[in-house]
Amino acid sequence: MSHHRLFAQLAFERALGMAALNALAQAVAESDQFRAEGRDRDPLHFWVLAGELEEVVQDRIRDVLDGPGLAVVERGELFHQPRIVELVLAARDARNAPS
Repeated sequence: MSHHRLFAQLAFERALGMAALNALAQAVAESDQFRAEGRDRDPLHFWVLAGELEEVVQDRIRDVLDGPGLAVVERGELFHQPRIVELVLAARDARNAPS
């Protein structure tokens, strides 16, 4: 494989990883915002929607773990988003823990 092709492939994988991480960060922000603004809503309605938003966050975490996003986190490129790094690494460790 030529150097150009190798660098292009690495850049593509990094972009995919960053896209997954950005989607995770957006899902976390939306969940946090809903929880902060939604306390005055009907409690049953609030918790149902909060649960659905948490499912979206968990889906995005799986996307990061199953794709090149994990490598981005492990290389330390997401130092400016410590909460996202913490979520991803905790999920990775839980996934790799012996049952």
